[in-house]
Amino acid sequence: MQSEISKLILLYIPTSICNNRCEYCFINHTDSWNEEKEKFKYSVDQMLLSLTRERLSGTCLINLTAKGETLLYKDLIPLVEGLLKEGHYVEIITNGSVKKVIDKFLAFPVSYQERLFFKISYHYKEMLGKKKEEDFWENVKRIKESSCSFSLELMPYDSLNECVDNIINQCIKHVGALCHATVGRDDGNKQKTLLTNLSRKDYEKIWGKLDSPMFKLKMDLFGVKRKEFCYAGKWSIIIDLASGKAGQCYGRPFSQNVFEDPSKPIQFFPVGYTCLQPFCFNGHSHVALGMLPDVNAPTYAQIRNRKCNDGSEFLKPKCKDFFSQKIYNNNKQYTSMEKIFITCITPFYLLKTLFFDVKDNKRKLVKYIKIVTKGFIK
Repeated sequence: MQSEISKLILLYIPTSICNNRCEYCFINHTDSWNEEKEKFKYSVDQMLLSLTRERLSGTCLINLTAKGETLLYKDLIPLVEGLLKEGHYVEIITNGSVKKVIDKFLAFPVSYQERLFFKISYHYKEMLGKKKEEDFWENVKRIKESSCSFSLELMPYDSLNECVDNIINQCIKHVGALCHATVGRDDGNKQKTLLTNLSRKDYEKIWGKLDSPMFKLKMDLFGVKRKEFCYAGKWSIIIDLASGKAGQCYGRPFSQNVFEDPSKPIQFFPVGYTCLQPFCFNGHSHVALGMLPDVNAPTYAQIRNRKCNDGSEFLKPKCKDFFSQKIYNNNKQYTSMEKIFITCITPFYLLKTLFFDVKDNKRKLVKYIKIVTKGFIK
């Protein structure tokens, strides 16, 4: 029987160690390569005890994203293994270059691999003409031939504008399908503008050649202030893996610690009508999975999958079925009166969060001021 997706759990690994220094990386934009290293307060066993299906009210899609390269996080393998053993589906964001770690994942039982998804970033320019380009495509091939699912995704930026045809040829040659394209934003700009010097029309014309449903959805969402009721925080949370602190969504303050006491219920409280961001940064996940039921959007499977020339697909059957669901079909939605009530009490909820982690809120404020002032205030 196919599992129903209950929630999206975003696990953020605040380690900036990486084997690339991509010019478009947000760490460059915010000048944060040398930030103080985070100390991980909790053991993997404690993390897993805190992320059971019982505590999360069902089977979840659990996303693992590091500030740098995810596969370089030292406890990644036992953490992923434990999450899969619990019955969750796990998504790992990676540049696909760390063979020894990929090998260990590909040695997992088939029943685990079937619920493991690699979102592989294709760093075309960083690998071009180098030995690691061959290694990268070999790793992609081995994942493709395994029981794991994957997606190949490229970050469009101006230095690659003349390379689109070569990128297409490489993808067809090695996987038999085009890669997807995401959409870059300038995190050093308070308006989070497109990461390009091109007009929006020209940007879409160039990168539209990849015919990516992911790119289309992200461009449709880019710069559009969301006014619909959002269930992020209710059907999803983001957790800092080092501290256990959790918040409703990106850009929201931490409101609780979910690792400290696994016997204590997690508080799931929706963003509702109070999103403060200029647009939904994580719309390819939140909107596609159904955090905004009033927004008509393709499924997560539709924006991640591709059919290859050999008849295979990026998504294997179990992941494809799981990613094809909308979370709003598996959870109770609020009535109009309940939404009004949530809206009325949200200011009190946000006020409480300000006092939950004063130190981190101060750090975020200083970082925001640096972005607004373009670094003149240190």
